[in-house]
Formats: sequence, structure tokens, C-alpha cells
Amino acid sequence: MAPSAATKKKRLIFIGIGVTLMLVVIIVPISIELSQEKNQVPSTLDNRIECFPFKNMGSENCTKAGCLWETVSGQPSCFLPDSSVYGYEINSAQTNFPNNKGFSINLRRIRSADGTQSFSLYGNDIDEITFAVNYHSDNTLGIAFYPKGANPEQLRPPVAITFPNKEISDQRYEARLVNTGIGQPFNFQIIRRSSKVVIFDTSMGGLTVAKQFLMLSTKLPSEYLYGLGENTHDTFLHDMNYRMWPIFSRDISPIDEDVNLYGAHPFYMVCENDGSSHGVFFYNSHSIDVTTMPNPGLTFRTIGGMLEFFVFLGPEPESVVKQYSDVIGKTFMPPYFALGFQLSRWGYKNTSEIRQVIDRTRSVYIPHDIQYADIDYMDGRRDFTIDPDNFGDLPALVDEVKQDGLRFIIILDPAIANDYQTYDRGVALSVYAEWVNATIKPDDQPTDSNIIIGNVWPDNKTAFPDFFKKSTETWWTEEIRLFYQQLKFDALWIDMNEVSNFDTNLYSDKLQCPTNEWDDPPYETMAAHTGPTYRLSDKTICMVTKFGDVSQERLHYEVHNLYGYSQAIVTQRAVRQVLSGKRSMVLSRSTFAGSGQYTGHWLGDNFSTWKNMADSIIGMMEFNMFGMPYIGADICGFIFDTTEEMCERWMEIGAFYPFSRNHNNIDAIDQDPGIWPTTVAASGRKALNIRYRLLPYLYTLFYESHTTGSTVIRPLYHEFSQDRKARSIDKQFMWGPALLISPVLEEGKLSVDVYIPDDVWYDYYTGARVTVLGSTTLSAPRDHINLHLRGGYILPAQKPALNTMLSRQNNFELLVPLNDQNSASGKMFWDDGESANTIEDGLYQINTFELSNNLLTMKVEMVAESTWTGISQMLDTIEIMGWPNSPTKVSVKNSTDIWTLNADEYFYIVETKRLTISHEFDMNKDYTVQFE
Repeated sequence: MAPSAATKKKRLIFIGIGVTLMLVVIIVPISIELSQEKNQVPSTLDNRIECFPFKNMGSENCTKAGCLWETVSGQPSCFLPDSSVYGYEINSAQTNFPNNKGFSINLRRIRSADGTQSFSLYGNDIDEITFAVNYHSDNTLGIAFYPKGANPEQLRPPVAITFPNKEISDQRYEARLVNTGIGQPFNFQIIRRSSKVVIFDTSMGGLTVAKQFLMLSTKLPSEYLYGLGENTHDTFLHDMNYRMWPIFSRDISPIDEDVNLYGAHPFYMVCENDGSSHGVFFYNSHSIDVTTMPNPGLTFRTIGGMLEFFVFLGPEPESVVKQYSDVIGKTFMPPYFALGFQLSRWGYKNTSEIRQVIDRTRSVYIPHDIQYADIDYMDGRRDFTIDPDNFGDLPALVDEVKQDGLRFIIILDPAIANDYQTYDRGVALSVYAEWVNATIKPDDQPTDSNIIIGNVWPDNKTAFPDFFKKSTETWWTEEIRLFYQQLKFDALWIDMNEVSNFDTNLYSDKLQCPTNEWDDPPYETMAAHTGPTYRLSDKTICMVTKFGDVSQERLHYEVHNLYGYSQAIVTQRAVRQVLSGKRSMVLSRSTFAGSGQYTGHWLGDNFSTWKNMADSIIGMMEFNMFGMPYIGADICGFIFDTTEEMCERWMEIGAFYPFSRNHNNIDAIDQDPGIWPTTVAASGRKALNIRYRLLPYLYTLFYESHTTGSTVIRPLYHEFSQDRKARSIDKQFMWGPALLISPVLEEGKLSVDVYIPDDVWYDYYTGARVTVLGSTTLSAPRDHINLHLRGGYILPAQKPALNTMLSRQNNFELLVPLNDQNSASGKMFWDDGESANTIEDGLYQINTFELSNNLLTMKVEMVAESTWTGISQMLDTIEIMGWPNSPTKVSVKNSTDIWTLNADEYFYIVETKRLTISHEFDMNKDYTVQFE
């Protein structure tokens, strides 16, 4: 990978442009003068926009290109002049949109004194463009730059988003042009009206709109920057020292480098100094590079499409995520069984090995809801086949274990071998991606069609379904239906869909992409520089393939980042159709903004290292910001052998991943928890029993996410944005607002350093109130993960069992940690756990709980005229933490009766101030419980 330009050491040379008021432009290398006029040198030395990030620039070729040159350690040496010299200028009056919905204005490239355009970085710059500002709601606005006269819709990615169109009644922002006169430099700001803080500011300059290079920079109001992915970030809070992050889906494991991983999520959040937060979504599906700047600021570079951004005013972090979800869509509602513990590995030799793992897990009483089969089960690694020699009896095993409540998920890769019936049926329907034309197709590709052929897992050459085509959905659904007749899977796992191809451009017998403007764009991108041959097509298929039906064709260059997104949409619809009304689920490796509506995600082929265990927290928190709360990492690690202690600690933290799966690869040792009965299994069982107890709370969080867009996994910053310390915590995380999880993430540690924000907290295990807040150290024996409940929230719970089919038959509980006002509230969402559209069809109920002024109120909300019949289990335990003293009397009232609890139906522990009520309540009735 090319070194960062910020670290290059170069001679101290500088270029001046237009130093005087002369009506000419003079480009002359001169000695550095830090007092050069401000219209040539950026106002500070820590917000430089690098001119050519991937070229080996020296002073001569830098200045000859029109850029400035100065060597300062840690900063780009070759950088752009400011917006008065490079960029765009005002070229029309402002046009206001009707109903106070925004405005537009025309811009043109800045002219020099002799009327010529300013220099070009990568060629084919668009001289005249339109800048449009759209007020979508009081809290959301959009901005876009596109060629004058162009149709913006044709430049947008084919992604189903929603443009909010709400009445503007209390606009929380001001969108303003700093300059409005014809010929003045373009500079745009978005200002938060309540605080006057500028949250988006293009005054750094650098605006570029060209055929294959677009760039925009913005100042940030603080250094508290989060998001942007998918990458492995060392910290949740971004490093602002000229760190470039590539966004381009690629089959790369989460190594300790600034590489692009499986998905594309160009969304960031900033916490302003007063605790208010905002978010920005870059609506573009091309390869993107994002560079942090210490001013602080950001530079976005991309190679096509349009510079279009949505800005969300929040101001609470959760409000930002909800507003973002209003645009990209809200998460799918997972089936209840998908919240259970799951086991998988690549490398099962036969059905007997899978059975052994299931039996071994049962023998140590580990809850187990889902068993997986990786590509081992396939015949020659071909989709929709079963290896007859080693897995011929797999369908019988699946049918057998389902009787006990265990579900089964199989993997499907997109690449289809070109030597069997599934492929042939696809050819008949023209479902595969093709070369853009026959003339560009390499000679070693098949001559009988334009289908692009690569190499992935199957033993033969492979083709790649084009999931943008309607015919592909028909074919894919039918193949899933046919295979379901053989093996009764419950959900589908789609992998390798970046889309991945092995050894592209590396070897003569593998796919070789011809040299062209799309596979080799003038701006090389950091994504290309993380590949083995420095080309965009490395590890994937060529950019000059075409996707979509004829009327909507796009180059792979344009929609590469959408391959997994498009496959997930089609797969979710297919599996729900085949499973006849079951909700099911899809788990996808590659994702894009909005994928959360259709699929969950795991953090990819991680390593069995303590660092990757810690990294998983950052990944989970980021994907919740991205609108994908069904997220987790491979517990105990995928690559390399785990260790007993690492796996034990990972089972503890993994018990609190929303997607909780132990998975490893073919070359690693067995790591299912039953391998270590007295350590990994014992600690895992303890943590998983807590998870299963709290599943009603977790399921309710997913309901909230599905209906409002809120997060499930939450950084402390989201709940305590005013707390500057909390803004950088990334070794702890929360379930919603009420449960704090503080795992051990280092080898050999029997204690853990934690941060407890200023609020009321209780130890989950003892119910005792936490007395030491802030930074502290807690004991953490090998079998213990520290958990704390936040005062003021009521968490629904249920007695655990060995799977969710069994646990859903158990009675419910309430955990009631009180705040300083001796009050708390909460709710529970409940449905049958697996039918599709229960929320839309009203087949559910919500139970609400509120304790205040010594009165616990429990109410039931059901949809009128629904066929929902209610909950058959009872509520039989209420645990109240922080109760001041033992009550003298507890009375219960419902719509028809009032009665007093017997003395043996409640008890109080003085030392921990914990009051427990043991009494059966019908979950379908309203009650009040009075404490005297």
C-alpha cells in the first residue's frame, strides 16, 4: 500500500498563485513564506487537502500541476490552494423552492484573471454545475452538486431510500451561502440554530466535480467523530490526523491496517462540544475515500455519481440514528430464535461431526438455537447441492433436531459453477452479469456468450448472478424452493457477496481485467491501493461488466458496493416466500446503507486474537449507527487457533452480541464450548443463561429499532453525550439504555478497568447499588462478566432454557432498578416470534410497566380487531432494586378485584435493598400494585 502523503518528507518549497492584484496568474516556485496571502495558503497548517494522494509527488511536479508545496511533518506536502483559487464560484442568483423547501444556485469553475478555468487534478472537470439544498424536515436537509441540466436521479445509486417530505414548522438549522455575488468563491454552511454552531462548512475549498473524480471537504465543529465503514477502527472515536479510510466492498479480513472490508457505509456522526450531535450520509455507491483532518475536518473523494449528502440535526445521538433510518429504512424484525446462541464452523467433515457438536453442546447444558452448515455440505461447493458421500443424511438430521427446537441455517455463495443444472437454468433466463460488450472481453473468456466467468469456491469456473434483474429474482427464488424440498432450512446465510472472486489480475489462468477507464480510473483510490495489483478489480470481477435490466443498466464500476445489498433484498423475499409466511432471516457479509431492512451482518473473517475481540465492540456500535443492529463477531475468532482462556472470555462477551455465533475455519481446532466443559462451557453457560433470561428485553429493543430506528447495541456516548469521558469509551457497551456490559478483553486479567457514568446503577448479580462512579476497577474472575442495570428502567425477562422454543414457554419476570426518585418504567413487545408481518397485521401485544409514588402500574395494549389471542405465560417474579425499606403491605388491583399479598409472596433484603414479589399476574390484564 502506498504510504500516506501526510508522512512523506519533502523539501521546503512553495508555490504562489496570483500574489498581487494583477489580472494574470503567475505560477512561480519561491521560498516558503508562512505569511503568504491568505487567499493562497490555508489559514492553518492542519487542514490541507492533499492534491494527489497516491502519486509520488515532489516539489516540481506538484507545483507544475498547480498545487502548493511545503514540507511539514505529519501533513501533506502537496496540497490545494484555498477556495478563491481552486473550486467553484457563484454563477447565478439563488432560486428558492416553493413552500420554504430549499433553494438552488448555479456554479462554475473558478476563472483566472485571463478567464481560463483553474487547473484540473484528474481531468474532465465539469465547468458548470448546480448546487441544490432541499429542506426535508425540521431536522433533516439534503445538499447535492450535479452538472447543470443533468437529471440527478440518473446519478443516484439504485438504492431504495426515502426523501422525507415533512412540513417545515420549526426548522432547527440555517443553510446559507457565505457569498452570493456573481464570481465570488462558493462557500456553504449549515448552522444549528439553537447554538449557532456551524456543523457543515465547505470553506476549506477543494470542491471538484469531474467525470471520474468528485471531492468535497467540510470543517467539523469538534474532533468527536464516529462512523464511516466498513473498516477496522482501532478506536470508536476517530483519529483526526490525516487518516484515510477507503469505502469499497472487498473480501478482506479485518487486519490491522486501514483497508476496506466487506461493506460500504458512508455515514458519520459528530458530537459537538455542548453534547448535541449530528450525522451526515454521503449518498453514493462508487468507491469512496474519506480523509480525517486535524482542523478538524473531512475530505470525501469518489470516482463517480454525484456529491449528495443528507444532514441530520439530532440533536440526541439516538435521534440522529432515527432520522438516518427515516431515509435508508429501518431494520428487519428478527425471528425470536435468531436471538438465541448459534454454532457453526467451516470444516465439518460429515453429518456425524455436526451431530457430535450438537450432542456435545447439549451435554454441557449450553443453550443452542441455531446450527449452521458451511460450504462443506455442498457437492463440489456448488450452491443448492448436497455432498452425497458425507452429507447425504443431513436432511434427516435437520428434521430430527427440529423436533427439539433447534433451527438450521445453510450458506449460499453467489458464484455459480458453470457445469450443472442451476447454472443452465440461469443461462436460460439471462441472470448472470455480463461484459459491457464483446469487444472488451478478454480472449480467454468463453466465446459463446458475454457472461463474465471467474473462479470462486466451486471446482469449476463460476458465473455471477445479477440480482438487479427481475429474472434473477425469479430464478433465485425457484432454486431456493427446489432446494428446500430436499433440506428444510430455517434461514439463509449469504457469503462472498462483495462480490468476491479469487486471484483477479494475479495469474494468467484466472480472470484478467482489460485496461480501461473504469477498472483503472484516473484517481486511483485507496481501495485499489489495498489490492495486490493496485486495481479496483482486485479480488472481485471487472468494473466493465454490466448489471440490471436493459432499461436500467449500470456498470459494475457504479454498483459494486451494492452487490450484497441487492442479493439480500432478493434472498429475503425468496426465503419468506418459500417458507410460507415465516419471518426467517438473512445473514449477509456485504452490506450497504439500508441493508438492515433485509439482513443481519457478522463482522467477517476475524482472527482469534484479543485485539479482534476488543475490536468487535467498535464494529457492533458502528453498525448500530449504520442501521444494522443485528450484528456480531465470530465468537472465539475465525482464523487461527483460539486458546481456552480467550474462548472463555469471548463466550462471555459474545453472549451479549445481538447476533451470537461461535464460528471458526477449516484449519483451526474445534472451539465449540463443549470442548472445555469446566471452563469455556461453564462460563459460557452462565453468561448465556443471563442472555436468555433477558431475551424479552432484547426482543423489545429490536421492536423499537424496527419501528423507530433506534439502536440496540449502544455506546455510552449515546446515553451520556454531555459526559466527555463517555464519548471515547469503546471497551464497554450497552443494551439499549438500561444494561451496561463491561467485559474482560485482555489475557490473564482477573479485573477490568471500567467507566461508570454519573447515574444510578445496580450490580446485576447482587442487586446492590453501585457506590463508586467514574473510572474504577472491578473484580472479574474467569467465569464472570460485569453487568450493571441502570436505575429508572424496567426490563422484562423470562426464565431461561436450552433454546427459545422452550424458554418462550416459561413465565416472565420484571427487573426494576429504581432511580433516585424511586421510579422506573419500561415495556415489552411480544408476538409469536416467527411469523412475517405480525406488526403490520396487529398480531402482537405491548405490556407497559411504570413504578412511581409506591404504585406499580401494568397495562396491556393490543391492536383492536386483531386475531391475536394474548400471552399464555404468567408474570410470576418482580425484582425491585433500591427499594428504601420493607413494605408493610402489598395490595393488588385489577379491573374486577383487589387483594393483599401474603407475607410469603414478597421478601426484602436489607443489605442490598432488594424487594422481590413472587405472585402470578396474567399478562393479558391490567394491574396496579400498591406498596405501603
